[in-house]
Amino acid sequence: MLSPANKAMALQVLTDMGLDRRPPAKTEELAEHRDDVPRPPAFTDEALALRFADEHRNDLRFVSAWGKWMIWDGRKWGADETLAGFDYARCICRTAAAECNKPKVAVNLASAKTVAAVERLAKSDRAIAATTAQWDIDPWLLNTPECVIDLRSGVRRPHRSDDYFTSITAVSPAGACPIFRQFLMRITEGDTELQAFLQRVAGYALTGSTSAQALFFLYGTGGNGKGVFINAISGILQDYHRTSPIETFTASSFAQHPTELAGLRGARLVTANETEENRRWAEARIKALTGGDKISARFMRQDFFEFTPQFKLLIAGNHKPGLRSVDEAIKRRFHLIPFTVTIPAEERDPDLSDKIRAEWPGILSWMIEGCLEWQRIGLAPPEAVTKATAEYLNAEDN
Repeated sequence: MLSPANKAMALQVLTDMGLDRRPPAKTEELAEHRDDVPRPPAFTDEALALRFADEHRNDLRFVSAWGKWMIWDGRKWGADETLAGFDYARCICRTAAAECNKPKVAVNLASAKTVAAVERLAKSDRAIAATTAQWDIDPWLLNTPECVIDLRSGVRRPHRSDDYFTSITAVSPAGACPIFRQFLMRITEGDTELQAFLQRVAGYALTGSTSAQALFFLYGTGGNGKGVFINAISGILQDYHRTSPIETFTASSFAQHPTELAGLRGARLVTANETEENRRWAEARIKALTGGDKISARFMRQDFFEFTPQFKLLIAGNHKPGLRSVDEAIKRRFHLIPFTVTIPAEERDPDLSDKIRAEWPGILSWMIEGCLEWQRIGLAPPEAVTKATAEYLNAEDN
């Protein structure tokens, strides 16, 4: 016979695997399991809230600063958009009403007032309440549909709710990507060093590390493949990717609203497209977003919270924004990646994006290889990048 400790451990494993089929505990039973708090009277709002928390301690969290319930789906946590927390409270109250042998009490248990009270109390339960700081905190773990990958080694392991991921990639790594590699060969004119650099950049983007403090500016006129490249990388990263208007990174006479930054929490890649002529980089903001320090933001009608940016900036454009000053911090951050090849119209494949999409699992494997290589030698920009960057910065400095 299992000891109580081993039994509890076994039940926890079953719960984590989604195999725990025990019937819901009754209010009286759950109160007995709360050794750290006094037992509330049966069928009170507090007793029902404890029951709610015990039944959903593995699949629900409430983040007060965001004003949101977070739901575990077996692979990641996602913000509730369907009032699930309130619905779960309804279920708790309906079940309790069915258990109660006092009709007048049962009627009150099933009331909207009781349901609202139970949900409100449950939000503060220590098994349910969560902070903004506990989500997506390990910059070296990558969540994919089939497994979690430790990017320091490439080792894979099962999903766990206590990783507190809110993001997941579109695919899991598998196979090769010959069409994508051929595409890279064409748009770089066979420059293998530039291809290897793009692989390291893509691998770096998988992580939550911002140690390189880099901004990548993909510059070139149309028909050069930079959009196809960005769409492939960002599509694979899926939840880890955000798009942002170019105005977020260029100077403007209008103050930036903090909600614009709030949406970037948890992102590992942020892309922006189509820089316009006569724009100027918002240098202080770029330094702040790529410097590794905490920034403050808030969602609409919510309190401010702090987070440390994990994202890499990948900006594409046909025009080069200006710089007011070219200091060491700017020199360290800017990497201008030239896309100088224009693919002739007769050579363009209208189905190329779909063909590359079919290779996403292989491209993710390629990105992971790039991540390991980046950790080994750094970004190590090739001559094509260092030369283009130096020419740009020198022109701006003069």
